[in-house]
Amino acid sequence: MKQMCAKSGGLRAAAAAIVLAAALPAAAADEPVVLSGAGDRQELMLTIYNENLALVREVRRIELPGGGSRLEFQDVPSQIEPRSLLVETKAGKELRLLEQNYEFDLISRDKILEKYVGREMAWLQEDGTRITGTLLGMAQGPVYSVDGQVVFEVPGRLALPELPGDLRALPTLVWQVQTEGAGRRDLDVTYLTRGVSWSADYVLQLAENGKTGDLQAWVSVDNRSGATYRDAQLMFLAGDVHQAPPPSRPIMYKAAEMAMAMDGGMVEETVSDYHLYTYDGRTTLKEQSVKQLSLFTAPGIKVSRHYRLGAGAAAMRRGIATPSDRVAVWHVLENREKDGLGLPLPAGVVRVYGRSASGARQLLGEDRIGHTPKNETVELLTGYAFDLSAERTQTDERTRGDRSREYAYRILLKNHTKSPVTVEVTETAGGDWSILESSLTYAKVDSRTFRFDVPVPADGETTLTYRVLVTW
Repeated sequence: MKQMCAKSGGLRAAAAAIVLAAALPAAAADEPVVLSGAGDRQELMLTIYNENLALVREVRRIELPGGGSRLEFQDVPSQIEPRSLLVETKAGKELRLLEQNYEFDLISRDKILEKYVGREMAWLQEDGTRITGTLLGMAQGPVYSVDGQVVFEVPGRLALPELPGDLRALPTLVWQVQTEGAGRRDLDVTYLTRGVSWSADYVLQLAENGKTGDLQAWVSVDNRSGATYRDAQLMFLAGDVHQAPPPSRPIMYKAAEMAMAMDGGMVEETVSDYHLYTYDGRTTLKEQSVKQLSLFTAPGIKVSRHYRLGAGAAAMRRGIATPSDRVAVWHVLENREKDGLGLPLPAGVVRVYGRSASGARQLLGEDRIGHTPKNETVELLTGYAFDLSAERTQTDERTRGDRSREYAYRILLKNHTKSPVTVEVTETAGGDWSILESSLTYAKVDSRTFRFDVPVPADGETTLTYRVLVTW
């Protein structure tokens, strides 16, 4: 122990270094081992879902001996769902998969030391001498016994006689296989993995008049699955796929019913009750990265701007409660071919840009849309009008019998711009309601909601009044 203490000052910083005396232990001599990595891939395809899930299909060409052997299928994502595995041979002699193990106990300093708890180890000193001791535990860091004393750090370079055999550098599927005879086989392997997702991102650039715009759509792919997919064909499924935990087999599809080429390098098709977008070409999806691919462009689509006070029908469907004293700005576009669009729109974020007097692009606002079929309406809450204001006042309340009450309201709208506007004022009432009187015509939206379209002159104001009877 004296020798250890004498050298502790200069060598303490090197205590984390580990010297391994041997590599991975060899497999049993009577069991042929075949290693297969990414270099064996002949095909690689990914179908990526919105729900942090991807279906991976790869074909690997592998030389296998006849009879029984152990096939180590490497270069798989660390978030693979091993229970979803489906393995087929494309051609050649018969292959049977007898057993599968997913081994993901990966090499790290702590993992190696955990395997050495209770075992003797040594620390190499600069002068060539060795200090020996025993690892007592690893619960909250290593604790050693050296010369009968309990210590937490030992100077020198930690030297271990071998690397524990049940640790791996990369996640690996280990299969016990039985083959009819030796030869080359193409294995068609399909599995699910977590950690990969996609979403659509849209950029809507409004024209100077604000009545048309150019829409660009992008697919953003986020890969955190623990693997890189090189030269892969990518497909993106738009729709909400129900998942039963845990997944037991890959999600398969019915035959495509319709296919349509899109000008962004994608082919869109209807698959069962979903929409599938296939990227026309191959690309590399790196681990811990976000890749963007062009989905489509739609120039000159029709856009309308609406001013709304209160939680309108679109806002209520999406759970948005607009403050009653602020006038919201909505941009609305019809997803119809005659209006320049007419495409299935995957869920994502739409960013709306306008231009200043100098021509510089300015962000007007952004909103998230759900999966939107063609011939439906897209409504985007982009912000609140600076120069429009509202004052809402309850002017009266009367009891009309045991189960009825009468309410009166005044809403003052002010316009501080040089152009007249129309503000859609949406009000709600519970129970059985009826409008007794109002200064403007109203429209019934649904059983609880009614709306007034209030014209407000330039640099002027308009007062809306109404009286409603509610029975419950």
